[in-house]
Formats: sequence, C-alpha cells, structure tokens
Amino acid sequence: MAAGSLYDLVFAAINLSAPRLGSRLLEVPLPAEQVYLRLTGVFLLILALFYLLPVIHPGRYLGNVSVAIVGRCAGALFMAAAALWFGQPPAFLALAAGDILFAALHAFFLVRAEGGNPLRHFLG
Repeated sequence: MAAGSLYDLVFAAINLSAPRLGSRLLEVPLPAEQVYLRLTGVFLLILALFYLLPVIHPGRYLGNVSVAIVGRCAGALFMAAAALWFGQPPAFLALAAGDILFAALHAFFLVRAEGGNPLRHFLG
C-alpha cells in the first residue's frame, strides 16, 4: 500500500505543481483548462492518504485494501480502453499496467495477511 501511495503522491505533485512536465513525460496533451488537471492532483493526494491508512494500522483498515483493489482495476480498465478504443495516448497503457500491478500486489498481500481468506472479517 505504501508503494501505491507514493505512486499517487508523485502524480499528485506533478498535476498540482508541474502539469507541463507531466504532459511532456507522458506525451499526453495538456488540457485547455488546467484547473481540472490540477483538481485531479488534489484527488490523487487524498487517494494517497487513503492508501496510507492500512499501512499505519493494518488490521483496522482492511476494507481500504479491498476498495483499492477494485479501484485500481477500474482505473486500469478505463485507461486501457481509452488508449485502445478511444484514441488516447499510448502512455495510458503504461498507466493501466501500473494500476493492474498495484491491484495484484494489494490482492496478494491482503490474502497473505488474512491467512488466505480476505473476507473473513466481513463474513464472520
């Protein structure tokens, strides 16, 4: 979870403070209204903090890990579809791969931490 948090913090910092740099690095056109891109930086900052809760207190925030897995998968599907079917830059495929990687890592460590049954807290 800490790596996923760092990943989002980096993108938040770029979107908030240096959107032109992010646009050049990812070869993604800068939107005309940069305020919306910067707003996504605020949401990424919030998301990064959300990811840190299970790191700080693992047993208490297991639901956050489940939500992170679902969210990362949804983000990966969105970005892959945008690149493959809606003419968005190929960098979206790399971002989708990053999200899938984090979803897989979150799932692996959640199952491992819960003794193979990540739903035991929710079902019992």
